Amino acid sequence: MDGFEPGQGGPLSSADVATYRRDGYVVMRGAIGQRLVAACVDEIAGLASGRIPARSTEIGFEAGVVPATLRPEEREDHIRKFAWYVEDSEPLRAAAMAPRLHHALDQILGQGRVLFQDMALIKPPRRGSAKPWHQDAAYFRVSDPNLIVGVWIALDAARRENGCMEVIPGSHLDGPAVHLPHADMNQCEIRTDKLRLADRVPVELDPGDALIFHSLLHHYTAANVSDLRRRAIQFHYHQTGLRWLSLEDHRRHYHDESGAYAGCTVQSVPTTPGKEFIYKGGRQRDVVPVPGWE
Repeated sequence: MDGFEPGQGGPLSSADVATYRRDGYVVMRGAIGQRLVAACVDEIAGLASGRIPARSTEIGFEAGVVPATLRPEEREDHIRKFAWYVEDSEPLRAAAMAPRLHHALDQILGQGRVLFQDMALIKPPRRGSAKPWHQDAAYFRVSDPNLIVGVWIALDAARRENGCMEVIPGSHLDGPAVHLPHADMNQCEIRTDKLRLADRVPVELDPGDALIFHSLLHHYTAANVSDLRRRAIQFHYHQTGLRWLSLEDHRRHYHDESGAYAGCTVQSVPTTPGKEFIYKGGRQRDVVPVPGWE
């Protein structure tokens, strides 16, 4: 996509860009407009109920839930996450490709990126579970975590009581942290002694606001103990030039004091010598702006 010309202004100020570099994150207010927010909420509800066919979308339920026992209109209240939905939903794809958002990412990272992961993270009222402290780079076997950026966009007001994102500013500068792998990848977490919990900061957002964050930033979301719904969409992009690595290469970044692997990925498909690993078999999609929702 086209970036900014030299000297042209953008959605972020120079102070915002400096904040991202120093703290590992920056908040972008109004990253997507309210019409697109409403459309994304409706699409998520439609994918949950089956009104919109989930051809590519994968849906993950909260632990212990038996989806077959739920009526279509009940399903959204028991879902933890959606993934790979941009091929099934024009509004959700538009959010991933929002021109204003990518202008901001050009400012932070430079031009040239692909979308490689799309998720919707749902915390139903009173039952949405916590996501432990982690770094996203622990899940991605890549040559340079600095070339990956996460974008977390609130569709509902995200507050402390309903599980907004919490972060530890500057933690990305400490590099890869020792994680405790878990059979349930959602429960993989940073070892407690590697966390500066006294420095944690809640990031409260209004619908349409985005948290743009570094792949090494320590972050967490608490359980939703409120009567408020908390829906968010999350996208990961990587800049062109990034390489995907083998599990052994990733261990060189993510290991404990004994040298044991301390990341969150699993070797689900054996790699072929001389052939690089590609996340999820290669679902990278070029960033092509989708205007008209501003």
